[in-house]
Amino acid sequence: MNWEEVRKKVLEGKPIVLIDDRREFEADLVYPAEIASPEVVNFMLSMKGLLCLTMDMEEALRRGFFPLPSKGGETNFLVPVDYRETFTGITAEERALTARKIAEGLGVEAFRYPGHLHLLGGIGLNRRRGHTESSLELMEILGFRRYALIVEILDGKGDSHKGEHALKLAEEHGLPVLTTDDVWKEFVRRKQLIRIYANARLPTRYGDFRIIAFDNELDFKEHVAIVKEPYGEVPLVRVHSKCLTGDTLASLKCDCGSQLSNALRMIAQEGGILLYMDQEGRGIGLKEKIKAYELQDRGYDTVEANRALGHAEDERTYEAAFQMLRALDVSRVRLITNNPRKAKALEEFGIDVVETIPAPGEVTEHNRLYLKTKAEKLGHKLPFEV
Repeated sequence: MNWEEVRKKVLEGKPIVLIDDRREFEADLVYPAEIASPEVVNFMLSMKGLLCLTMDMEEALRRGFFPLPSKGGETNFLVPVDYRETFTGITAEERALTARKIAEGLGVEAFRYPGHLHLLGGIGLNRRRGHTESSLELMEILGFRRYALIVEILDGKGDSHKGEHALKLAEEHGLPVLTTDDVWKEFVRRKQLIRIYANARLPTRYGDFRIIAFDNELDFKEHVAIVKEPYGEVPLVRVHSKCLTGDTLASLKCDCGSQLSNALRMIAQEGGILLYMDQEGRGIGLKEKIKAYELQDRGYDTVEANRALGHAEDERTYEAAFQMLRALDVSRVRLITNNPRKAKALEEFGIDVVETIPAPGEVTEHNRLYLKTKAEKLGHKLPFEV
């Protein structure tokens, strides 16, 4: 992503088309509030959606703006305002002025309310990955203050979630197009939200390690690192997702327990890091994983079972693993994995995967179909015949 090119377009008066394709292609126009002009505001109003200004909720409350009563909504609406020196406050020129004055840092005493510019409070992209929070991070990435004008793009019939219409609009007017996923990835790269909290000795049957716990403001889960030092500049690394049934209860329905044991043996011998990730059941959680097991008992394979329960085949993410490695000052790794997606995910965030090393697991009569499905449907490159 060329952020400088996006910034240049914005400074030319071009709002950004920001697409949330996780929510059926919902698209908003986004523009820095601090440089809002009547022309840009008028263009945004032509989108038919509700023009709003986003700001951090803590900042809004500190400056005296206050939330509207809410019932069942996930969006944090604040009192709509007009700048005190406007006439009615409704024109494009007056709403642009109100936006700029909010971005200047004026308190609520400088505004009349209720007014014509709706305000939204963001709670942080690590807590909510919506357009409100994405717009604020986008402003910071582009070098603007954390205040954005946003409006949802509606088509000619007044409908939202119309990707073709949004992309055509962008092409016709030369607008930059980004996704909320683009913003999220850059947010993860820029802001270190996982830090070492505790570091203790951990003697095991495989050897003596150290176990490291983290303060985690990224996904708020309790991931840990098992470390054998020294591990050099390009350490052996295993990113292992938690599996209660396989790792702890020695289940033979998967190869997780044997992969964990073998990875710890490998790391004990030459040094390295095992990241133990709180991502049970390929990210669907323990309860849902056991429900998927129930479906597998009826003849479903592991992918079919996940989909039957309304989940993706693999819902794991690796942002936390990337930040844990960065907290350990590691940027280049030799990755123990059979899963090419895992290596690709780490590389997308800037980890240099110098080499992938097969992760050996045990084949049993109970996990044979499971392993076959991982190879055929999930693309895992198994280092053995199933």
